This record gives sequence, C-alpha cells and structure tokens, in this order.
Amino acid sequence: MLEGSRDIFFYLGTYAYWIAFVILLMASAVYVIEVVRKRPFAVPTARILSLVAWLALTASIGFTSVYHEGTRLSGSNMLVLLAWAMVLVYFFIGHIMKFNRYGSLFIPVSAILLFIAQILAPARGNFAPYPEFVTAQMDSTMITYHVLLITFGNALLLIGSLAVGLYIYQSSALRSKNPPDWLKALPPLANIEKLWVRVLSIGLPIYFAGQILGVTRAINVDAQAWFLDVRIILSGAILIVFSLALLLYYRAQTDTVMIARIVLFGAVLILVLMVLARTLPVGFHVFGVFN
Repeated sequence: MLEGSRDIFFYLGTYAYWIAFVILLMASAVYVIEVVRKRPFAVPTARILSLVAWLALTASIGFTSVYHEGTRLSGSNMLVLLAWAMVLVYFFIGHIMKFNRYGSLFIPVSAILLFIAQILAPARGNFAPYPEFVTAQMDSTMITYHVLLITFGNALLLIGSLAVGLYIYQSSALRSKNPPDWLKALPPLANIEKLWVRVLSIGLPIYFAGQILGVTRAINVDAQAWFLDVRIILSGAILIVFSLALLLYYRAQTDTVMIARIVLFGAVLILVLMVLARTLPVGFHVFGVFN
C-alpha cells in the first residue's frame, strides 16, 4: 500500500478514536444522571450512546490496524483493546445476563482506559521496538487469539471482582447499626452475588483458554525456560486463585464473604500482572514495553 494512502487510515483511526472517547464520556454522564436522579430515560439513552461509541472504537482499531499492517498487541494499544472489550462485555451482561444497571460501573472505566492510553502514547502505536526473538514469537495468528481471550478474560474477572467489592461493602454496611440511606439504591445482595458468580464463571474459562494458546505458542517456538517468567507464574497463580474461589462457592461449605476476599486477592494479582507485562523489560513474555 502506498505511504500516502496509508496515512488516510491513520487520520481516520484517530478521528474515530476521539469520537468514541467523547461519546463514552457522554454515556458515563447519562449513567450518573440515572443513578443520582433515577430518571427512566437514562438506561436506553446511555445504551445507544455506548453502542455508537463501541462502533466508532471498532472502526478506529480497524483503521489503525490497516495503517500499521496488523493490530498492535503491545503498549497503550492493549488498553484500547481492553476498553473495547469492556464495552462489549457490558452489552453481554446487560442483554444476555439481564443486569442492565451496571453500565454505570464499567462504561466510565472504558473511557478512563482510553484517556490513559493517550497519555502513555500520544501518537498511538509509538511503541518500543520488539526484540528479534519476540518478533518471531508473535508472528502467529494464535497470538492474536491468545491476547483477545486474555483481554476478555481479564475484563470479566475484573468486573466480577468489582461486584465482589461492592458485595463485601454492602454486606458490612447492612450489619452496622445505622446503614447509610443511599445503600437502599443498591441492588439486593443476592443480585450482586448472582452477578459476580456468573461473570467469574464465564470469565475464568475464557482466561484459561487464552493461557492454553499462549503456552502452546511458547512450546511451538521452543522458548527456553518460558515457564520461569514472572508473568507466566503470576498468570498461573491468578487461575488457581479464581478457580479456588469458584470451587469453594459451588461446594457451599465456606462463608461467602471469605470467598469474596479470595476473589479480591485474585484481582490484585491481575492488576500487578498488567503492570509487569508492560514494564518489566526481561523474560519470555516481554512485549508490552512503552517508549
């Protein structure tokens, strides 16, 4: 493709990105109105805005991928993909699982992720060059699916963990002598519990599938001591922690609040891994370092 024609895709991707960001901010503001004033028009209005923002962000990712001759799976672009995934998960939870009021939780988070992505890489796509061995590792469609599954899995596990945090807080507040009045506006504990259990039950297999693809690719490229990489070890720990939490929940022999605390520990591990994956400049899994 000619250089001049490629530049068009860069500008189209940039314009679509900012359109998506602004519309996500509008959707977040409408959700605030819905929560504070309980205005009935808010949910459908915010849902339409969120859909338009998701379509614009999809177009931005597509145009930018054409410009770079492939989707960048590193640096701030990972935050863009995570924001895209979180909006998609929002529609899944709202329409498939019928939890319609939780857009106020992670639609703003998607907007924040896009904002952080711009701060970290103003030119989008201006990443540190891959080491030669990393380029060989990533030259596979399997890696694309690996990153997408891990991104979706992370989004679901973090959303479930946020619901768990809300569950613990509400459970503690309800046991106090004078619970705050605004607590009445929150969903019942049973509904919050149903949400985080369902989300984690869906997110964990997706995360595990992403891990399987990553391990398969590591074995195929014959990477030396890939299993000793801190990121790989943490990823395994995340799988074990969330698996333990769900196992204890379904066995119904452990206090739910204790299980919820285990989930929060798993969420902390995810956040630590997300930071290390983009900052630690050594190891088999080094690919997300910013300029």
